[in-house]
Amino acid sequence: MSAAAHVRPLRRTDLARLAELRLWYLAETARLEPRLKLVPEARERLAAACSVWWGQEERVTLVVEDPAPVVPAGEDPPVVGYATGLVSVWPPIWRAQRVGEIAETFVVPDRRRHGLGRALLSAVVEALSRRGVDVLRAPIPARNDGSLGLSRALGFEPVLRVLERPSPPSDGSR
Repeated sequence: MSAAAHVRPLRRTDLARLAELRLWYLAETARLEPRLKLVPEARERLAAACSVWWGQEERVTLVVEDPAPVVPAGEDPPVVGYATGLVSVWPPIWRAQRVGEIAETFVVPDRRRHGLGRALLSAVVEALSRRGVDVLRAPIPARNDGSLGLSRALGFEPVLRVLERPSPPSDGSR
């Protein structure tokens, strides 16, 4: 493990980098699951979505700075990962429990295996827990073995499997 990870809340000045990291995350997810495809305008859409995240009270977004580089005085180290989670009530019709959902956790590939992902995931779990959630959830793409292993190491266990299949082509007759 390298130097201690510095996890901190998202700043407005991080929004452009967050959009880059989300694009990287989604492209990587699409490589793991080929039927997922990024639309050509993904970069612009992600920049707009990340800006919305900034103002969402129910969202927690944290970033991790690269602990390795020497940075000039007064400058922040580069952001190399992020995690985001949401607080919601589920099921909404009964308002049965407050759910903290870890929506995404990502660290750039060349900074993985240094404890940064674990630090991010632990920090977002703690931040969601402080908001009084009853349960924590972490939906993970089925083919993302790294995220599955990390989540299991932090105590997450599968409780539901969601199976999908393509819909048969419609021949127009019914």
